[in-house]
Amino acid sequence: MTAASESSPLLPIADSPNESGAKKLSPTAFRIILGCLYANVFLASVDSTMVATLLGKMASDLDSQEHISWVATSYLLSCAAFQPLFGKISDVFGRKPVILFSTVCFFFGCLMSGVGDNLTYLIVGRMITGIGGGGFFTLATISVSDLVPTRERGLYQGYINIFFHAGSASGGVLAGIIDAYFGWKWAFLIQVPVCFITGLAVYLWFELPRKADANDDKTHWENFVSLDWTGAALLVTSLLSLMIISGTNGSELPVSSYRWKGLAAYTVVGFVAFYFWERKTDQPIIPVKMLHNQTILASSLNCWFTCMNMFSSLFYLPFYWTSVKNVSPLDCGYRLIPSSLLASFTSVFCGWMIKKTSRYRSLHILAGWCMFLGSGILYLSTKDDSSFRDSIISLPLRYGSASNITTILVAMISAVPQSEQALVTSIQYGFRSTGSTMGVSLASALMQYILRGTLDSNFDALKHVKLPDGWTAEMVKAAKLQALESPGYAFGDAIPAVIHNAIVSSYSTACHGVFLFLIGTGLASLICIYFTEENDLDKTK
Repeated sequence: MTAASESSPLLPIADSPNESGAKKLSPTAFRIILGCLYANVFLASVDSTMVATLLGKMASDLDSQEHISWVATSYLLSCAAFQPLFGKISDVFGRKPVILFSTVCFFFGCLMSGVGDNLTYLIVGRMITGIGGGGFFTLATISVSDLVPTRERGLYQGYINIFFHAGSASGGVLAGIIDAYFGWKWAFLIQVPVCFITGLAVYLWFELPRKADANDDKTHWENFVSLDWTGAALLVTSLLSLMIISGTNGSELPVSSYRWKGLAAYTVVGFVAFYFWERKTDQPIIPVKMLHNQTILASSLNCWFTCMNMFSSLFYLPFYWTSVKNVSPLDCGYRLIPSSLLASFTSVFCGWMIKKTSRYRSLHILAGWCMFLGSGILYLSTKDDSSFRDSIISLPLRYGSASNITTILVAMISAVPQSEQALVTSIQYGFRSTGSTMGVSLASALMQYILRGTLDSNFDALKHVKLPDGWTAEMVKAAKLQALESPGYAFGDAIPAVIHNAIVSSYSTACHGVFLFLIGTGLASLICIYFTEENDLDKTK
C-alpha cells in the first residue's frame, strides 16, 4: 500500500473509493474526529467575533482607541506566523499532539486576556491565543483532507464553515450578554473552562495515526529543526513591521522620522527576502514556486483580498455601529446573526453544489460580484439606518465571502496533481493568514488617518461658532483628544450637541473610509476570479 499524502485520504471511510486493502475508519470514529475538529473551530470563531463586537467597548474602557487595533492584529499576526507551520509540524509529531498544543495556547491566552488590567497584557494574551486559534483552523482543514476525497472536500469544508459561522453568529450575542452582566473581561475568562473540556475530548477520543513520511528515518528533533524557521521569521517580522507603521499615530511615530522610514524599508525588503528565500529552500512554509501556475496565483491573490475584506468588515462594521450609533455590544451581536447564518448556509450549499455538479466557476463568479456589490452597499449605510437594515445590510457581502472561501480551496487543489495538493493548501493558508493580518492593519491605519484629519477639521470649525455654556477653548481641545482615545466619549451625558456631532461625524467618515477599502479589495478579488481556470474534479490527478 502506498504512503498517504496530506492531500489524500489518510484512513478511508467505509464507502471511500480508495484502495480495497486499506484499513477502514469506522463511521463512529470518523464522527468523533470531526466532532473534535468542529468544536475547536467553533470555539476559535466565537472568540474572534467576541473581540470584534467588544472592540469599541474595550477602546473606551482602556482609553486606547488609537492602539486598540493591536488587540485584533496581534491575534492575526501569531496566526499568520504559525498557521503555515502547523501542517508540517503535525507531519512530524502527529495531528493530535499539535491540536493539544494549540488547545494549551488558546487556554492560557484567554486566561491572560481576562485577568490582565492593561492594553499590553491584553495584546500579549491575544497573541498567545492566536497561536492556538491558528492551529485549530489549520488542523481542521488538514485532518479533513486526510479523511475525504477531493470531490467531497468542498462539502466538508462547508461543514467546517457551518461551525465557523455559527460561532460568528453566537459570539456577538454572547459577548453582549457577558459584557452587560459581568464585564467584557469575562468574555475571555468564560472560554477557559470550555477550552479545557474540548482539550480533554481531544485527548481522550481523537485518534488519527500519523501519516507515513519519507523522513521517518530521522528523529522528531531533526525533522523539527529542518522546518522553515528562517522563512517564518522573515514573514512574522515583516508583518510586525507593517503593523507598527500602520497602527501608530503620527505623534508617536511621525512618517518623516527615520524610525518610520526604516520600518517601512524593512517591510518591503523583508517581504522580498521572504519571497526569494521561499523559492530556494527545500521545505518552504509557502511554496511560492507554485505561484507560476495561473490558477494558483489568481486563487492565492483572491484568497488574500477576500480575507482582507472579510476580516476588516468583521471588525469595523460592529465598530461603526458602536462609535457612530451608540449600539451596545449585545445589539451588535443581534445584528450580526442574519449574516452569520447566511454564511453558514452558503458554505454548505456551495460544497453540496460542487459535489453534485463537479463545477465551481459559476459559483465563484457570483461570489465575487456579491462581495464587490455588497461592499458598495455597506458604504451606503448611514447613522439613521434602522436596526433591521443594519441586520441585512451585510448579507450580500457575507454570501460572497463565504462562497469565495469555499470555492478557492477547491479551485486550487484541482489545479495540481494529488501529490502537490498539500502544498497548495499551505499556500492558501499562508495567503489567508497574511491577508487577514494586513487587511485589519491597513484598515486601522486608514481609519486613524481619516479620523485624525476629520476631527481636526470639525473642531477647527467650532472656532467660528459660539461655544456651549460653560465650555472654553481648552475644554474643546481636551474633548478632541479624548475623542481620539474613546469612541464612546461623544455619548456622555455632559457632552453638548455641537461637540457630539463633531465627534460622531468624524467617526462616521473614518469608518466609511474603511468601507471604501472594502470596495477596493472586493473589486480586486473579482478580477482575480476571472483569471482562475475551472478544472474537472472527476479527473484523476
